Amino acid sequence: MSYTDIEKQDIELIAALDYDWSKLDGKTVLISGGTGFIGQFIIEVFKLRNAKYGNRIRVISLSRRGGNSEPDVTYLSADVAKPITVDGKVDYVLHLASNTHPKQYAADPVGTVTTNIFGTYNLLTLALEKQVTRFLLASSVEIYGEGSDEPMTESYCGYIDCNTWRAGYNEAKRLSESLCQSFIAQHGVDCVIARLARCFGADKKADSKAMAQFMQCAVDGNDIVLKSKGEQRYSYCYVADAASGLIKVLLDGVCGNAYNVSDDDEGVTLGGYAKHIAGCAGKKVVFDLRGANNQGVSKSVRALINTDKLKALGWLPQFTVSDALSRTYEILKRGK
Repeated sequence: MSYTDIEKQDIELIAALDYDWSKLDGKTVLISGGTGFIGQFIIEVFKLRNAKYGNRIRVISLSRRGGNSEPDVTYLSADVAKPITVDGKVDYVLHLASNTHPKQYAADPVGTVTTNIFGTYNLLTLALEKQVTRFLLASSVEIYGEGSDEPMTESYCGYIDCNTWRAGYNEAKRLSESLCQSFIAQHGVDCVIARLARCFGADKKADSKAMAQFMQCAVDGNDIVLKSKGEQRYSYCYVADAASGLIKVLLDGVCGNAYNVSDDDEGVTLGGYAKHIAGCAGKKVVFDLRGANNQGVSKSVRALINTDKLKALGWLPQFTVSDALSRTYEILKRGK
């Protein structure tokens, strides 16, 4: 995969962070969803750690699409919803595989649930079999449900109307976290959980999340059409910061603990970010409040998360959301 200079700078920045990378020296890290957006970024960071810093990290990537293996990375085709067999030793497991955006939820609500629950169970079973050092689950801000007026800490447990198909994603992530706790209690598997905010970046694959749709409009030279008043307040996380947060939780998180991963809140609404993205292209935001088919879209209007717990481990975001959106626009514009 080819990267722009901006993307290479992002990878180099994360690879150079003052982490205890020695924990990964000569180790094998299995990543489900390794060909996904965040998974691929983490793999590039590990490859750079090997080439520049001599860490000798071996990666096994699991995904439906597989891929052509490289010296440091073995790409395997696998459906995590089915039992998984991997040859050789595995030291760490990062479970990132999941449907992650509204159109996927709407088109395949059953698969959204089963991929998360069965995938987590099968990978925890593999982790137990391989006696791994640590298992990391990538969870989501969606486990907090409708959110609260104040930024949510990891102890918050929000309201979810579980009697809807859209709740399948939220509930599956909650149950996946429960599976981790159960494997800790019953089998002694070392597990940590990272709850990711709404992630964004220069993903080259189709993405139906709002920020990605806004960005595509700008890159295509079109005005952004907003189907609401844009007053929603959400936490967001640039792909580079999501990757650094996941790696930090993997290396230094406390077994059994969950950690929110998000860029700092800038006090900007969804509509405000839409205007920022439109401004990158010299375009404007057009409001169309006549109603739309928003299948799969979250109903929460305020979902800010508190990252003090992760920051106490020594993690800090490297970007603001606004700066990262500008970087994302430049990357995608150069790739057209």
